[in-house]
Amino acid sequence: MIFDFSTTNESKKYTIMSNTIFPRPIAWITTENNGIINLAPFSYFTPISSEPPLVIVSIAKKENSGEPKDTFINILKQKVCTINLAHKDLLNELISSSEELPKEISECEKFDIKTKTLLHDFPPMVEGIKCALFCEFVQKVESNNRYEPFILEIKYVFVDDKSIDKKNHICLENIGRVGMEFLVDCKRTS
Repeated sequence: MIFDFSTTNESKKYTIMSNTIFPRPIAWITTENNGIINLAPFSYFTPISSEPPLVIVSIAKKENSGEPKDTFINILKQKVCTINLAHKDLLNELISSSEELPKEISECEKFDIKTKTLLHDFPPMVEGIKCALFCEFVQKVESNNRYEPFILEIKYVFVDDKSIDKKNHICLENIGRVGMEFLVDCKRTS
C-alpha cells in the first residue's frame, strides 16, 4: 500500500510515522547518481514533525579523509532519497552495505542486494523491505563537527500489505540501533 502524504491529513500522517519509524530504526538510505545506486545505513535518524512530515538523518563525513559520503553528495545533487526500514531478515545485507566503497561501486551490486523501483521520481527501494519512506531534501543543518544533519520531507510511505492488520494498524519489526554490540551479536548468530 502506498500512502500519498499530499492527500493525507495530519492525524493520519502522525499515526503512520509513529507506527513505522521506531524504536530508533536504522535509516538504510538509497540514493542514485549517474546510474549508480548507493545504499548505506545511518543510525542517527528520527522523525521531527508530522505536519509537515519531516525526518532528520545525520550523515557523518568519511572518517579517514573528512570528505562527504556518497549519500551526502547524492542527496544534495538529486534532492531525493529512499529510506528503507530494515528487518532482521535483511540484517546481513544492512551490515555489508556499511562498508565504505568508492563512489563508482554500488553496494547493491557488490553485495547482491536486490532493489526495485516503486516510484519513478525516487531511488529504488530494497526488495523485501516492509516499509520505505520516499523523501525530498528540505535543508542541511550546518554544524561544526563531522556530522551533517539533513532534514527530509516524507512524500510517500510504502508499507507491505502483510504488515497492515485487519484494524488497519501498521505492525513492523524494524532493526533498531541500540549499540554496536547488538549488530555484532546479531551478525554472529545469523
